Amino acid sequence: MNLTEILHELLPTETVSLLCEIGKLAFQRGMTAYAVGGFVRDLLLDTPTLDIDIVVEGNGITFAEELAQLWQADLTIHERFLTATLRWQQPSTCSPVSPSISKPFCTFTLSRLDIATARKERYLQPAALPEVEPANIPEDLQRRDFSINAMAICIAPDRFGELVDPTGGFLDLQKGIIRVLHEKSFIDDPTRIFRAVRYEQRFGFKIERKTLKLICQARDKSILTKLTRDRIKHELWRILQERNPVKPLRRLKQLGILALVAPEIRITPRRLEWMEKTGKWIKWFTESLPNEKLDCEWTLLLPLLPSEEAIASFCQRYQLGERERKIGIALLKGMKRRTPKRPSSWVKWLNPLPIEVALALAANRALVTDENWQRYFLKLRWVRPDISGDDLKAHGISGRTIDLGLQAALEAKLDKGENAFEQLKVALKRARQTNSSRG
Repeated sequence: MNLTEILHELLPTETVSLLCEIGKLAFQRGMTAYAVGGFVRDLLLDTPTLDIDIVVEGNGITFAEELAQLWQADLTIHERFLTATLRWQQPSTCSPVSPSISKPFCTFTLSRLDIATARKERYLQPAALPEVEPANIPEDLQRRDFSINAMAICIAPDRFGELVDPTGGFLDLQKGIIRVLHEKSFIDDPTRIFRAVRYEQRFGFKIERKTLKLICQARDKSILTKLTRDRIKHELWRILQERNPVKPLRRLKQLGILALVAPEIRITPRRLEWMEKTGKWIKWFTESLPNEKLDCEWTLLLPLLPSEEAIASFCQRYQLGERERKIGIALLKGMKRRTPKRPSSWVKWLNPLPIEVALALAANRALVTDENWQRYFLKLRWVRPDISGDDLKAHGISGRTIDLGLQAALEAKLDKGENAFEQLKVALKRARQTNSSRG
């Protein structure tokens, strides 16, 4: 099967030109280059991605070094795994192969390109990272996790667009099944269990019967406990980054996996609904305020951690910081407060809280279209009084009463729309009353 027509139909012209150029450059160096893995899978599912992985039959690291120099890219090399990553800070202009052509073959925004040597691998013990050695493309594809990820498109000039599918991935895509390639696959690398569930739920596929049996066998042998905490956390966070993480989390619970790796997480219909609404609020927030920092994964997970003990245990298990623990505790305390009515009460309640907590509270209390919550995020939390501490000092106010006076001024502005003059009067009155009561 040749996919050239599909490549031109579904991908930007610049991307096809990039693949052609990489194929030519590799060919001139006696290598054969392929686009592999998820790029091929998503293309065949008619959901193309611009996240491109390249495998070459030859020295992938040397090839990557030449491309980095030619295209002025930052280069990260992983000698142990025979892989390299090119990164660009600015839009990349890729030069043509022929020096006689002065104009670059394409100008496009490219942030990353992964290049690997075609390789085979072996696992010295369960759940350990593999040892790898150079191989050909069929061997490289045979070592992968699932058949739908074990396809490649040749981008050499004489074979451009040719599909390489030694494990039947194309047929499995048509059937809608997730099929593992080796009996010991989940023993060698238990993280594949999480990936199987992710792909199954993302694409609406089914894990094939034998593959499901192998997952259950690996679970029962406690193979997951041999993984490092970092590797499990990485897979959990990848699930939280899915478009709808509710589905894979529910499936992990059904398979008895979640109880092994994160017993603190409580999966109930109500909490999953809260999580789903939190995802919608996160999407709205990041689109409305794209420059604000937000820990999206932790915010999504908060609705599933029901107590201080669960929060502390999960943070300890996956070596999260004190900030994450405090965010979780703050949410539990925030849940005890009623949603306020006055604008100043919104600010007084939510401004001291991390933004992650405010979003989780919003999701618990309201739909993403709620105008009151939107108003808080977009406007109220930024409002400041029109007077300063210096204004109060000029009238003899000092110490902590300055903060109380400014708070009164902000309340007057938010709740009554008072101007600076009236705010100052209210602030002085509050400060002097406080001083009188203390005296």
